[in-house]
Formats: sequence, C-alpha cells, structure tokens
Amino acid sequence: MGFTLVELLVVIGIIAILVGILLPVLNRARAAANRTVCLSNIRQLGVAIIMYTDNNKGWFPTCGFWDDGVSYKQYPDDWIWWQANRNLNDSPIAKYLNVRGDQLKRLLRCPADSFDGRKTGLAIAPGQGPYLYSYGMNESLAENNRTPPAPLRTKITQWRSPSRKIMLTEMAEKYSTASVWSYSSPLTQRHGVGRFHGNVAGNPDFALGARVGANVSAMYLDAHAEGISQDSAFDPINQQPDTQ
Repeated sequence: MGFTLVELLVVIGIIAILVGILLPVLNRARAAANRTVCLSNIRQLGVAIIMYTDNNKGWFPTCGFWDDGVSYKQYPDDWIWWQANRNLNDSPIAKYLNVRGDQLKRLLRCPADSFDGRKTGLAIAPGQGPYLYSYGMNESLAENNRTPPAPLRTKITQWRSPSRKIMLTEMAEKYSTASVWSYSSPLTQRHGVGRFHGNVAGNPDFALGARVGANVSAMYLDAHAEGISQDSAFDPINQQPDTQ
C-alpha cells in the first residue's frame, strides 16, 4: 500500500522538525570540540616556548612582528617563522614540538578559524604575505625590533605572578596580521561572544557593552591554559613583568 500525499507531507514535516532540533545540538558539540582542540594546541605551543627558555638561559623567543624596514625585522629567534619567505619548519619552537609540515600548521591553527581574506600588515616589506595562523605571543616578552638594544627581550624569571600573565592567546581575525598579541588587541569571537564591561573612550572595540570574544584559548606563563574572556585579557598587567 502506498502513502497518501498527506502522509508524505506529515513525514517530511516530522523530519524537518527533527533536523531543526538536532542541528543546534550538533553545532554546539562541534564548537565544544573545536575549543578543546584549540586549548590543546595553545598548551603545546606554550610548553614548547617554555622549553625554549630552558635551553636559552631563560630568554624568550622574539614575538615575530613582520619586517617593515623601519621598526622590526626578521630574527632567527622569532618563535614562529610564519612569513612566506621563511621555512615554517625552521621555527625555533618546531624542534620542541616534534612535528613538521602540515602537522605543524594544524597545531598553529584553531580548527574554528578561517583564513579567507586575511590581509597583510600595513607597511609590511614584500614577500612576507599574510599571517595564516591563529595564535599571538605577548609582545612584552620579547620584540624583534631594529633599534638598540635589539632585540628587546625578557627572561621568564623576570615575570612575577606568572599565573596572571598571558603568554599566548587567540587574536581577532581582522587584527591577526602577525604572530603577536597585546592586551589592547581584541580577542577572537570564533568560540563565542560576550559583552565588554570596561569602557575605553573613542575605541568601539572596547566600548561598554561591545561584543567581544568569550571562551578564548590562552596560555599563561606558569604553563596553565584556560578559556578566557576579553575582560580578563584587557589588563595592562599582561605587559608588566614586575607587577604582581
């Protein structure tokens, strides 16, 4: 016996309702899985940086601004050789990760991130291309600057209250032009969105109630990793070694 048109429509309607119920559940599960992978990635990268300091008398690798011919240049100690004119596998932390090629690229990329339309930084020297990875190192740890004393570097032992100081985190895509992060840089919204509770006059990214990132992966100097909000990241203590 065949189905009548009404019966077929009822079945189709039930299927549509079930799909509508299941899709949000699947999306939440996918988002949770992405956060887990991302947090694991940043923890591994942070541990590699700490291992680097252990083998380099406590000095941090440099953060890796692009070469602009004026203020910054490429250093052998840039933590990641992200530029198109450098070999990613030769990055100083690569040997501590024991991965190369596509495996290294996956470790440097949050699975929820999109690299479509990534732009190069302003005044960047030719040949470097856009930054095609997800994480940025705290610029106050060590800069690859040109002017003396070059580079500006700190030792891990100089940083007090390491459980409060961010080493690595995820930047907002439109500001992700190099492997560098500053406390005044917006975080990604790829893992969720919250509201900013501070207020910086004239800055729409940090206006009271502005949409900001939530559940953002961060690695701290004491080697613990956690999901953070923009409120906790937007704190000048992250740029101050001596502050407790």
